[in-house]
Amino acid sequence: MKKSICLFDMDGTLTEPRKNIQQNMLDKLIKLSNYTDIGIVTGSDMNYVKQQCKNMLTPSGEFGPKLKIFPCNGTKYYEFDSNTKQYILLSSVNMLQEINQVKYNKLICFMLDAQKNIMTKFETHLQFTGTFFQYRGSMLNWCPIGREANDEQRQMWVACDEINKIREYWINELKDVIINYKLDLTVALGGSTSFDIYPNGWDKTYVTNHLSEYEDVIFVGDKCQEGGNDKALYDLLKPKDCSYETTNPDTTMKIISQIIEDIKHR
Repeated sequence: MKKSICLFDMDGTLTEPRKNIQQNMLDKLIKLSNYTDIGIVTGSDMNYVKQQCKNMLTPSGEFGPKLKIFPCNGTKYYEFDSNTKQYILLSSVNMLQEINQVKYNKLICFMLDAQKNIMTKFETHLQFTGTFFQYRGSMLNWCPIGREANDEQRQMWVACDEINKIREYWINELKDVIINYKLDLTVALGGSTSFDIYPNGWDKTYVTNHLSEYEDVIFVGDKCQEGGNDKALYDLLKPKDCSYETTNPDTTMKIISQIIEDIKHR
């Protein structure tokens, strides 16, 4: 049997946004791990993976070395260490070193003004919290509602965004700034509340740099349409019929069952 790995986005794919992975999903993934290695490739950093998928990372758990963790679009790579029984960082890259501090400062200045614009325009509609910008080493995450938002505040944002197309407007503004300032950056929608900004080429296709040992690579994600942070990897593997678009964890579980059957009948 060919050595294979099945990669999953996290928020909206394995878990509901910012929620913990559920036992029924764990059971499905355990079955899948009998046939293929499993990878989590997410725009989030490792601290969020540990929060949301902690039941997959236990030293005495079912996955161990069968599970690979690729935070920040795969620009960071964690693998299970059999000695420490922990997932350790094997490689990472640095956005500031790639684009330089001057260009980064220009980006931040624009985003600060944009954040103020959003808050002023929607101050009577939304409950803004804190941590609007989060530098993750290899990318910058901008969450206009604030990463400290609770479920109710996030849902208020989602509803307001659907009506007013806030992210749709500002992603285009960001793209214009990137072009005008020659920033060599890419911006994509992250989850349901934020933007991910990173150097060109550091989208989720970056994860393939870590996968030379695998003959087959499968990917499941929910943000596979234009502007979504799963699109690049989805498009890369689609010609091989190795990518799947999901809408929520329930749909993901059905896709996992299909993948298992496909592997069985190869």
